Amino acid sequence: MAKDKETKAKKTSIMDMINDLDGSVSDNLAEVNTMEEEVRKMAETKMKEEEKKEKADELIRVTKRAVYTNIRLKIEAKYQKDTNNIMADARNESLELLKKLQNGELTPNKYAEELDKMVSEKIKDVEKCGKQRRDDMKELNSSYVGSGYYSYSWDNPFNRLNRSIESEKR
Repeated sequence: MAKDKETKAKKTSIMDMINDLDGSVSDNLAEVNTMEEEVRKMAETKMKEEEKKEKADELIRVTKRAVYTNIRLKIEAKYQKDTNNIMADARNESLELLKKLQNGELTPNKYAEELDKMVSEKIKDVEKCGKQRRDDMKELNSSYVGSGYYSYSWDNPFNRLNRSIESEKR
């Protein structure tokens, strides 16, 4: 009887069960499938490690998204600042042209020519700012794997901010 218990205690795998077929198959399968304390502890340790890894991966993902968003906001803010400066310069130059027209220094035709020339120059300046913005965004997107998710996601904070700004313009 003691030998029978000792034999059962040693059956820890399917191969042990096949090699020693005493008892019923159901009992042998149930015995083999019983989780040993060592296996339970190992499983618990492994689950904790996987949970830590998942949390670390989530922290990395969120941090990358935050850094990407911050850099993108800086690029967009610089573009807005530069275009606002161009608009302010255009407004000031158009006021100077208007004063010259009112003082008789320019004829109406010359005023229209000078205004058109100034606007064309400002358009070139805006295009230059836009090219710089596009180049910066290409560099940013190429440095971040998955940048499409950050860039085009409906929940992207920058896109939400832009939608709010656009809706307030109306």
